[in-house]
Amino acid sequence: MTFREFEEKFFAFPVISVAEVEKAFPGFDRNALTRWQGKGYLEKIRQGYYRLTSRLLTGDADRFIVANRIYHPSYVSLQSAMRWYDFIPEGVFTVTSITTLKTTSFETPIGAFQYRNLKKELFFGYRLEKSGEFHFKIADPEKTMLDFLHLHPDAGNEDGLHELRLNVFELKEKINWEKMERYLSLFASKALKGRVELLKKFMMNHDVTD
Repeated sequence: MTFREFEEKFFAFPVISVAEVEKAFPGFDRNALTRWQGKGYLEKIRQGYYRLTSRLLTGDADRFIVANRIYHPSYVSLQSAMRWYDFIPEGVFTVTSITTLKTTSFETPIGAFQYRNLKKELFFGYRLEKSGEFHFKIADPEKTMLDFLHLHPDAGNEDGLHELRLNVFELKEKINWEKMERYLSLFASKALKGRVELLKKFMMNHDVTD
């Protein structure tokens, strides 16, 4: 197999796993990956995952696809999902995700990826978003905020909510409170329930132009 054949097969992929290569090209010589890296054709993201340098990553969606793939099961949440839904104004340079595996992070040639652990019973409330030929998993707006308030208890007070510079208009537009309450009940946490009540009061007390 030539590199040209490899490139034609995987050009659309934001990230390529060795398993996918071996499935597409039985008998593939893994040493070719090292040679192609040396020539600058490929970039190693982490063990077992590569990207074509000729294929530019286009925005957050590509990075979210990579995040899902290189450590799974996982879904994008926390600050990255908050920015995706325009709940916060600042750009987020580390892709933040939830996983049932151990908490970890990766520094890669295409950016930083952080994963926070939640127990399996709380691994829910995400959707599939389409991007080109691929999809990525991202928390629903309601689960985004619950994940964040659960894992960042220091943000669940008036000062913490102010510091986030939350976009109240977008929160009011996108949060379904019936769904929020349903998800919240599955956490079975009085502390989290209190933080959600503070969030609700914060939204009620701040004009959408704040």
